[in-house]
Amino acid sequence: MSKTDAVGHDIAYFECGEGYEKKCDIEVLAAHCNSNPSCQGFNTNGLLKSCTSGCDAGCCYDVTQNVDLYIRKGFLPPNDWQDDVDRGKLLFANPEPHFCFLPAIGNGYIGTVVMSASLFQSGLFIGKCGNIGKARIPSPIGGSITSGQLIASGLHFEKATFTRRYKLDDSIVEHRVFISRNLKSVMVLEFSVVSSASKNVTFSFSSTFDPLNQTHNTETTCTGGSGVEIDIKFTFNSNLSTSSMNVYEGILLSQDDHNRSLYITICTQQPNEIITISSSSSLQLISTLASSIDFGIDSIDQKTVTLEAINRFDEALTKRNYLFIEHVHAWQNLWKSGIDIEPIEDQSFVSSRIFLDTNNNTIIRTFSRALDIAQHINSSLYYLLTSSRDDWPYGISPGGLASQSYSGVIFMDMDWYMMPALLPFHPSLAANIIRFRYNSLEESNNIAKIFGYNGSMFAWTASYFGRPQGCCDGKGGWENCIEQHVTGDVAVAVQMYYYATRDRVWLENIGWPLLRDIARFWSSRTTKTDNITYSINGIMPVDEWCDNTQSKCGDIGVNNAIQTNAVAVVSLIFATEVGNMFGFDVDPEWIQTAKKLKINFNATTQTHIQWDNAVPPSSPHTYVCPEDVLFLTYPMNFNVTPEIIRNDAETFIPITCEENAGMTGPIHAIIWLMLNETLKAEGEFNRSLQACTYGEFHVRNEVDIHPDIIGGHGFNSHFLTGDGGFIQAVMMGYAGLRYDKKGLLFNPLPGSITPSTKSIRLRNILVHGTYPFDYIIDQTSMNFITSDINSNILCITDNRDNQWQITSHQLKLNFEDIYLPIRVDLCI
Repeated sequence: MSKTDAVGHDIAYFECGEGYEKKCDIEVLAAHCNSNPSCQGFNTNGLLKSCTSGCDAGCCYDVTQNVDLYIRKGFLPPNDWQDDVDRGKLLFANPEPHFCFLPAIGNGYIGTVVMSASLFQSGLFIGKCGNIGKARIPSPIGGSITSGQLIASGLHFEKATFTRRYKLDDSIVEHRVFISRNLKSVMVLEFSVVSSASKNVTFSFSSTFDPLNQTHNTETTCTGGSGVEIDIKFTFNSNLSTSSMNVYEGILLSQDDHNRSLYITICTQQPNEIITISSSSSLQLISTLASSIDFGIDSIDQKTVTLEAINRFDEALTKRNYLFIEHVHAWQNLWKSGIDIEPIEDQSFVSSRIFLDTNNNTIIRTFSRALDIAQHINSSLYYLLTSSRDDWPYGISPGGLASQSYSGVIFMDMDWYMMPALLPFHPSLAANIIRFRYNSLEESNNIAKIFGYNGSMFAWTASYFGRPQGCCDGKGGWENCIEQHVTGDVAVAVQMYYYATRDRVWLENIGWPLLRDIARFWSSRTTKTDNITYSINGIMPVDEWCDNTQSKCGDIGVNNAIQTNAVAVVSLIFATEVGNMFGFDVDPEWIQTAKKLKINFNATTQTHIQWDNAVPPSSPHTYVCPEDVLFLTYPMNFNVTPEIIRNDAETFIPITCEENAGMTGPIHAIIWLMLNETLKAEGEFNRSLQACTYGEFHVRNEVDIHPDIIGGHGFNSHFLTGDGGFIQAVMMGYAGLRYDKKGLLFNPLPGSITPSTKSIRLRNILVHGTYPFDYIIDQTSMNFITSDINSNILCITDNRDNQWQITSHQLKLNFEDIYLPIRVDLCI
């Protein structure tokens, strides 16, 4: 399957462009795609492949060149969808992609892949330490219309809805699902008539909701499962059910680490198999759920859980006429913040060139690179938001909320890829991510004790309240036990959040307990063999490929892994600073340990070294996967100078694995921009943009598809880490946003913005977590706007202390007139 696309079609290579005999003529390319039944579309970069999108097998690693045009084969969207498609607000598909590449809907509390049989609640796990997975719940809103022709599928970002349209004889019927943003347990299934020549319309619907049987788990084909996977045993409560509400009570099939029985109740209205609605009305069906974890860590009985689910259903029923309106309003508030790009002047978002083959009614549509970037920005932010909310602190898995990918457990990806992408726009969501770590302190203290250390050792793969997925007895190798850099990664996230918000109350009550226990861990974890240099031994580094070449580090670890030691130093120094700030007891050993921890560095080549005795091979040998040394440059800014940044980049980027583009591409793009290497930055940006992104709904994956499965790495079907990384490539890369101990600053590379783009606008960035402004960057200037109410509250200061106030009128600063970086803060 090495030369096939995501659904197994042969890839057709078509060489054209600079360096080839043929020019990339649009008519020729469209005809070539149309004549090849396996071609779903392609992008032009000199060597064209028939990829459905992005990282199909064989295409993943060749998207690093300049891409200026995209071709898709399929039908046009409905006329009333076209405007939102053109603005990058709606992703459209016809034909619909493979089931594994359908999008997620969710609200940070519950989530599902649209139309699937499974639903997930954030924080609800099944199993005990060593065998933990996110619990699969039967979805009451899964299913499909089985009569008629599917003519359009659309994911609307601003409304957070997924819609299918069907043609049935002389009628068009719409099937829509959404999960309420404001009423967190409410799910809605709707049917309406878009147009009809008949008074009534009748159609068939096949629901996947079957809690007593659970035989509809088709999504296991995406995640490597086989047969039917059942995590919860349900019974029907006939006593509490009514004509308008069915009540299903469930118990998880295994107890948790505290030997608790966990319960869940679903209250639902389910559609009939044959549905008839009038052409002037619609059908709305409501479902709710509640579970034991809604009540915290204490044991709770089934009756209490059921009453909560019923109360939630009753509330939704009373508000049924306003559910969608209030849901859209809640999402509109979220979308007040975001990223807009303006295409270059001679290129609109959507090209008018459409090629039609009348023989098979296939349309070849071209669209601009700027639109593709805008769609990916909005889809990445959307997927991050579907897994986040500020009142449910249970963390975010790399697979997001809507799937069992990565078993639903929490990695450092949440702290370094997702949290920073949300922080400038939604500090309350970022704070909730760190709240999960704070709530994990007790469990993390227990883990440290099992290993014989002090303080808190955060689980590399954490579940409910930080409970570890593995290493229950403190023994064993591989990443679950010895990939301990995550503990320091949390401290860096705490530091970043405080620098962004300057919230001293939060720092004292949430940040300090975290920093204190993390510092205690590193102080006890450090080997102090002499009084000159301290070491951290037996560590699995960020580079998890280390055991493929130089050692068996997956079993026994390496000594003084560069990123691990660096985050330990940051942890110890920042904990000391914060403790002194508030007059808390600070162990003087912390700062001494930080000063003496070994940071491997080659003074001759002025390059960091990955770990003791590491000798990187020469390029193009693949060696590093994922980053470790380059994290010192970004996001840490740790002990680096321009010379060291360049030396590290030129040493390690060429030997970094290509397939993990979601993690590596964004970091590389940001660093190359810091070094004024615009072409190299654009190549890595392209990898971050396109690589391992499947189908029209931009379902990202960690690596390319495996030959024996549709999906990707480790049978995981989504990679939210890549979404967070891509947003950072735009925001921290091209827009130049950063945080340091003085607050918010911008340090972009003048004259370099995302490809095919005239300007980038960051909407509603919050200074100190409170004061909003818009930031616009183009090739010659930086522009700042705030509302009337916040006029003259925020000031801009450049690197030579020149100062300007931000007003409701646009403040424009030409690059030639300012000294970068510039800082945004409250006027004093």
